Amino acid sequence: MFIYPEKTAVNIQFKMLELFRTIKADKLVKNDATIVNKVILSNILSKDRTNLEESEFVKEIYVIDLYLTTKKVPSLFLDTLNKSINLQVLFRLHYNDSVKYIISIKLYDEEKLKILKVFESDWQEESKEEMPQIIKLESLFKCMIAKITTYPFKTEENFNQYVERYAIIVKMQNEIDKLIKKRDAEKQPNLKMRLNDEISEKRKYLQELY
Repeated sequence: MFIYPEKTAVNIQFKMLELFRTIKADKLVKNDATIVNKVILSNILSKDRTNLEESEFVKEIYVIDLYLTTKKVPSLFLDTLNKSINLQVLFRLHYNDSVKYIISIKLYDEEKLKILKVFESDWQEESKEEMPQIIKLESLFKCMIAKITTYPFKTEENFNQYVERYAIIVKMQNEIDKLIKKRDAEKQPNLKMRLNDEISEKRKYLQELY
């Protein structure tokens, strides 16, 4: 995803038994983690290590690598681990030469940690680029999310607003895909044209959401 400053590298490998105790893993979580070879805290992106300003919701970002024996995602283990960390986290799942990114937006509601939304990429070949020229950790975190979803944040858009807009975009795209299949299967020219008009209208609305 990004090339992080050397100062952010920590490369701490967790011992699985100690990690299980820390996150209070039950039998189901431990069983789910049998496909996990190792867990490494690779980078800590903080104000001291990056010179980027912290914000209310993004004080630090952990980059955690999980090396797997299969492409299956250990969702239960990952969710338990994620909930035990009171900071924003980017998970990089590795299987052979492929990587999958998983990130969640965590907000505090009445001093209680709430996971607002989880985003994940497809399995892909890992590629890295220079970090964007920004001044805030929150902006970096938003860039991470956008790299996964392919939908950038709008100027001054907060996390709640982004999640709401993202949900509408996904719903609209699904509706368009269904209409395209219906149009392509339709034999009557007049109905085909009507469906085409409906697709065009929805695409126009979808474009306004980007």
